[in-house]
Amino acid sequence: MTMRLQPVAKHLTVNGLALHYLDWSAAGAPPDALPVVCVHGYTSSAQAFSAMARRLCDRARIIAVDVRGHGESQWSGEGAYRYADQAGDLAAFVDRLGLDRFILVGTSMGGRIAMAYAVRHPRRLLALALNDIGPDAELGSSRITTMVGNRPDSFPNLEAALEYRRQTSPITAARPLEDQRETALGVLRERPDGSWGWKMDPAYIEQRLTRAAQPPPVSWTALATLPCPTQIIWGTDSDVLSETQARRMVETLPKGELVTVHGVGHAPTLVEPEALSALERLLAAA
Repeated sequence: MTMRLQPVAKHLTVNGLALHYLDWSAAGAPPDALPVVCVHGYTSSAQAFSAMARRLCDRARIIAVDVRGHGESQWSGEGAYRYADQAGDLAAFVDRLGLDRFILVGTSMGGRIAMAYAVRHPRRLLALALNDIGPDAELGSSRITTMVGNRPDSFPNLEAALEYRRQTSPITAARPLEDQRETALGVLRERPDGSWGWKMDPAYIEQRLTRAAQPPPVSWTALATLPCPTQIIWGTDSDVLSETQARRMVETLPKGELVTVHGVGHAPTLVEPEALSALERLLAAA
């Protein structure tokens, strides 16, 4: 069986927390390749971008980071999980890596973090891709929060965890089995007794369930000031980003482009032909 390309797993301490990230720079990209920084969604991890990275890592340096409280990144002892905290981590992270200009890709929650970063550091971005998310929360965000709050704390084995993920996410169920396992290992770990549990900080989950919803990371007025080319990747079956909001974003952004992924809900995997072609255009134009 052909071995799949793999990234190098690394850690970097920023704002007092050790953040884990996957660096694909050893997978074939030239030394001067464009950096592409990827930020995952609420229920996900850096591995969410691995399938995309395998398709683009010959021409870009793909860097996917685990947000604080997720994956292999450290949990916040103070329970600091606001967008401002996460965007502050992103700012310190790219500074530590010495990335002066780069492309930023954010899926769902990661897209909100990316928006918060973009309005504070607009000149650092060569381009921005927001995957199935906008400034305004929609019904799907509440659905995801409730789902995470009600999910089992543990599973007797990895296969049971994989089956649960397939049952709760049609997008996950449609992915190749190798991808399903890879993304599951980004969010689950085996415990000493052989069971499998989630990597996410329970305090983060509790905050989402009990606190009022966070205010939007950016205003529509601020969105209108972003100078870089910005793609809004929208799954037509999404309940997190409506067509109305997606089109408003494109109209508001100075250089907005709507990328429509037909027949896909929240959130596109970024290897759909429409999404992948759009990202390739960003790389070619940057």
